Amino acid sequence: MAEAEVVVDSPLVIVYQTEGGMITRLYPPNDYTHQHYGMLVADIVRHVAAAYRVPEDDVWEWVDKERYRPTTRISQPS
Repeated sequence: MAEAEVVVDSPLVIVYQTEGGMITRLYPPNDYTHQHYGMLVADIVRHVAAAYRVPEDDVWEWVDKERYRPTTRISQPS
């Protein structure tokens, strides 16, 4: 079954892959702060865990590994 087309009117984060790597763009509304995005990151971790049917702690383990020893640089800040 094909998914319905989605139109994104008010993105918060868009992540896509190119030949050169992964591109992440942030589109914070004027009233958003880094705290809002921190909550968004936590929500994404929960969604990833649910999608892969693994405990959240399994995803957080990998987040922490990447956090303390990044494998990529931020090459294009939003």
